[in-house]
Amino acid sequence: MRKLLTSLFLFLLSVPSPFSSLQARPKLVVGIIVDQMRWDYLERYKDRYCEGGFRRMMSEGYNCTQCMINYLPAVTAVGHASVYTGTVPAFHGITGNSFRIDGRRTTAVYDEQMQTVGSRTEAGKRSPHLLMTTTIGDELRMATNFRSKVIGVALKDRAAILPAGHSANAAYWLDEAPDNKFITSTYYMKELPKWVTDFNRRNLSREYMKRDWPQQMMYASDTYVQSHPRDARIEHRVGDDIRTTPWGATLTLDMARAAIAGEELGKDEFTDMLCVSISSTDMLAHRVGCNSPLIEDAFLWLDRDLESFFRYLDETVGEGQWMAFLTADHAGSHNLQFRMDNRLPAQVWESTQVIEEINKLIARETGKESKFVMGISDFKLLLAEQLIRQSGLEWNRVADLVVSYLKTLPEIQYAFDINRMPDYLPEPLRTMARNGYYPGRTGQIQLIPVGGVMEAYHYGKEQNLKGACHMLWGPDDTHIPLVFLGDGVPQGQTNRSVHITDIAATVCSLLGIQQPGACVGQPLF
Repeated sequence: MRKLLTSLFLFLLSVPSPFSSLQARPKLVVGIIVDQMRWDYLERYKDRYCEGGFRRMMSEGYNCTQCMINYLPAVTAVGHASVYTGTVPAFHGITGNSFRIDGRRTTAVYDEQMQTVGSRTEAGKRSPHLLMTTTIGDELRMATNFRSKVIGVALKDRAAILPAGHSANAAYWLDEAPDNKFITSTYYMKELPKWVTDFNRRNLSREYMKRDWPQQMMYASDTYVQSHPRDARIEHRVGDDIRTTPWGATLTLDMARAAIAGEELGKDEFTDMLCVSISSTDMLAHRVGCNSPLIEDAFLWLDRDLESFFRYLDETVGEGQWMAFLTADHAGSHNLQFRMDNRLPAQVWESTQVIEEINKLIARETGKESKFVMGISDFKLLLAEQLIRQSGLEWNRVADLVVSYLKTLPEIQYAFDINRMPDYLPEPLRTMARNGYYPGRTGQIQLIPVGGVMEAYHYGKEQNLKGACHMLWGPDDTHIPLVFLGDGVPQGQTNRSVHITDIAATVCSLLGIQQPGACVGQPLF
């Protein structure tokens, strides 16, 4: 009997109590978004990656090889918001890098009520006030009664602010050149912490810019066999701004280390979160394209920076005590000149003349002459709804005139009123268009170009043939990497289709916290 009672007692001790504490959480969560990183960069440059960077994530972590963006357009602000909210623009309200509200153009994070902290420029008039739902960080803060710390770090303002969320302790981004100092906004604080001031005083960007890049790359130029040769027809000049060099990523991760040390992230019982965005990869790709040896070199340097950063996390937070995920806000389409050289579909679409022609068409057909078309951005055409009503015109009539005209253009495959999508519109276009529409913040007429068409974003045909771009629905722009590593993450890989909106749901599941308020994603494991 005594042995039986002893065995029963030991068994009861082994059974988790319903009143025990919540699941153990990692001490620190690090979210890493690599701006304009195509998924295939993980495989394309794999043989040249070191063991402790991208390859460590893929071998020790959980690799989702088919992560797709499920909305339009595939651009920076939208991607950063979607990763951390687990939802789409139709719910979080960030419909582009810039958009109109009541006819007034704004950027995704501009806030007239805020002031710059850390410099005398206007670059700090920013906040997350246009983000219409909570983020992972907001939910983490609430789950610990605001004892967890959440901080965002990036070169771009939107890439630091949107991931960190509404209740973040801080977000820091790079001031306007040439100062290259990290600044913030009065939304977060009245003055910079001492550790940020000390970091800025080191002026690391000046030291990095002494490196002779791109003249001196990591390897000999003839070894970049996965890239096309340097080509002035494809590339803009780079290297004169840290934002278009590999050192932009280095500087960002330096700042991330400083934040961990300065704020003592991961040092107590409450899980902290650091949102890091590598913005320089996007700025560089826009200037040299996705197939340039300079992009390959930048990712080889980033790989080594990640190895060093992960080692730092092991040493300061502790091995097995932190969790990270790495993804992208969007991918990128190959350069137009490169595509033409290789007999691939490629064409620049100039939308300025189209706007003029549509306004003339409406005037001829209705007898009302005005600027009914406010603009075309990210292949969405914005009509002035209030002006249409004031002119005594019916919305459907005007919209039908616009759509009919757009359908005649050889560059456009589909055009439709987002609120009256045609039955013949195939998936995934129907879902992606609907997911990207937030009333009052985006164009009502969605355009889908034929394959290879890119909207002009520079003045002059020659300039539009240089660099890379993104925003379209296809895999070039929407197939992104997604890898998890660290505490609580199983080792493995999945080839099933997942979405950018599944990231937040997965992280919240790992942390045992509520999903963001408009999350539509599903946990991946």
